[in-house]
Amino acid sequence: MPIKEDDRPRFHEGIQTVKTTRDRTNGSSTPLTLAAGLLLAWGVLLSSAGAGLQQLESRIQNAIDRAGLKNSPVSVSVRDVQTGRELVEIRDERPMIPASNMKIYTSAAALQVLGTDHTFQTSFILEGDRLWVVGSGDPGLGDPVVLEESGWTGTDGADRNGQDVEALLDEISLAIQASGVTQLREIVVDDRIFDREHVHPDWPRDQLDKRYCAEVAGMNFALNVLHLDLRPGRDGTPTITAMIPRMPWLVPGEQLSMSPRKNTAIGVRRSPGRNDLVIYGNVAEPVGADVTLSKMPLNFARLLQDRLTRLGVTVEDARIVALTEAAPTSSQKDTREILRISTPISRVVERCNTNSQNLHAESLLKSVGHAVELSPGSWENGARAVRMLLVERLGPEHAETFRQADGSGMSRNNRITAETTTAWLASFTQDPELGPLFTESLADPNDTGTIKRRFDDLPAGVELACKTGYIRGVSCLSGVLSTEEGHRYAFSILCNEIPSSVGVSGAKRLQERIVDLLAGALLSKEAPLGGD
Repeated sequence: MPIKEDDRPRFHEGIQTVKTTRDRTNGSSTPLTLAAGLLLAWGVLLSSAGAGLQQLESRIQNAIDRAGLKNSPVSVSVRDVQTGRELVEIRDERPMIPASNMKIYTSAAALQVLGTDHTFQTSFILEGDRLWVVGSGDPGLGDPVVLEESGWTGTDGADRNGQDVEALLDEISLAIQASGVTQLREIVVDDRIFDREHVHPDWPRDQLDKRYCAEVAGMNFALNVLHLDLRPGRDGTPTITAMIPRMPWLVPGEQLSMSPRKNTAIGVRRSPGRNDLVIYGNVAEPVGADVTLSKMPLNFARLLQDRLTRLGVTVEDARIVALTEAAPTSSQKDTREILRISTPISRVVERCNTNSQNLHAESLLKSVGHAVELSPGSWENGARAVRMLLVERLGPEHAETFRQADGSGMSRNNRITAETTTAWLASFTQDPELGPLFTESLADPNDTGTIKRRFDDLPAGVELACKTGYIRGVSCLSGVLSTEEGHRYAFSILCNEIPSSVGVSGAKRLQERIVDLLAGALLSKEAPLGGD
């Protein structure tokens, strides 16, 4: 009796016991034990797949050895996104310092907790003769890149493209003036959505004036960074030509020289927790420099006071809210919202992952903590929330070695494993609601971002979305490779304790070699590694 198409066994339906088929030589019906045949076929397939996987893993291990990292902690995990099967396991369960690969956990958790339609909103509320500025921890408020790329409507009702920090301050001030305000007793900035620990204790104390160590507050503005432009002066001393944002109460000290025979090289430093700025170096040609600012909530109150005063609005005082002070409510008499500025979470996670902006990552982590525990967002409650999601999505075993100290990966006390990272990536990549926005937020070789000018030789038909990570002695790369047919590999390559003989450049070359191997495996018709 012939076997009908619908009767043919499927591997995922279990093995059938006995069937008969017609003998092609004499037409007689001969019993056939299909279980044995199928087991044999399945065994051959598994053997072939195992050989292919061993070969791929061997090639990756060989690349590690040839890169000079044989004796360094290097962890690699590769996972088929569709099946969830881990294809490569090289010390994949070893806890490693992730650097900015920690942003993968922070940003994905924020999308799940806050939602893909979440917006960070800063409200300007008039309560009698008091102006409240209620922050949401928005890291995108005054972010020069966000401003430049966004469309906006001016107070005159006209649609405009692009904006800068000073123009935004002007628009805010004009909107307040246009609401009929002529005199204010005080401006109060409410930053209580986050705690007031603006600097993580693990961050390097000698680098807190660098933009990647910007303070994190419930009211952020312009990345909490001050930009200065300088040029050689006619009288033999350098001249500050621009301060963005303009803060006339800050008068930087100078330790500058102006020698045309020396290269232009300047910097700006300040003491931790203070804005005692000092510019140093040599100015032989026009140059710019950045420095982080301390206590941005108070600085923003003073920025508004200065701009409104220039418009003729009298402002007696500017301060931050007291922790126990009652906030205004919409039901109060003489209370109304004048202006609201929003930044979508999609833009924040993109800046977090594509551009590796630390401020955006830390604001996302504290926002998650605030949303879950309904208390001021902090590094502690944010990390607890991410760990809870890790258990929920992947299981408690994945949380055993996971340690999160901050959201950006600046802390050297963070720990992740390559195996958990690929499981996390696969979980979110497969998520129909969160996956598209999360994947699009990762760096793309064809876009501006942290992997621009890397992976230029990826084969046609393969796309890469990934996150880099670097701090001293650490270089990491994790992400997703995909084909036009929909096959996807999640991968994580974590390199710690990189010897000086190899350096970060050597670790990056290794990562690029491994990505090339994975791209080839994805495209190869003979490699038994596909997602089907």
